[in-house]
Amino acid sequence: MVDATDIEAILAAVDDLHRQDPRGAELDYAERMSHWLGVLDESPSASLTIAVRAQHLKRWECPRSAYPAGRAGYLQWRRNAARHHARLVADLLESLGCEQVFADRVRLLVEKRAKDADGQTLEDCACLVFLETRLAEFKGEHAATDVERILGQTWKKMSPRARELAQARALV
Repeated sequence: MVDATDIEAILAAVDDLHRQDPRGAELDYAERMSHWLGVLDESPSASLTIAVRAQHLKRWECPRSAYPAGRAGYLQWRRNAARHHARLVADLLESLGCEQVFADRVRLLVEKRAKDADGQTLEDCACLVFLETRLAEFKGEHAATDVERILGQTWKKMSPRARELAQARALV
């Protein structure tokens, strides 16, 4: 069983890995993910709390530039990156003495294979962080038709609650 003290220790270990980011961006991303989790869920499960914080664990080790341009390359990168992040956090959890079933649940969430309320909440956090931090830059980097398509896909992935929050905070 993972208790509050364990969660704090795990989050600290995850954040120590985020601090290794040569670009210095991943800790901020992780903190924003946790912020949105707090807005969306007053009492998230331990596995969701960890998965949200570790979603991009050591992302710099799996750069987008290592994959072909275009949608197919993007999807391949995203799939491989999720597996990479999930493997790293599961290994970390195991090294900290967490039960295998807990590590497996976190891994499932980070890989975005959990088709349940926790999986949806993680997706909502990721979408809200994207809208909050990357949308403006994204608009400047892509054609209007691509932006419209990506926004539509993002909107479809979001729960009604996350959509309400995005609109209320003028993220879209």
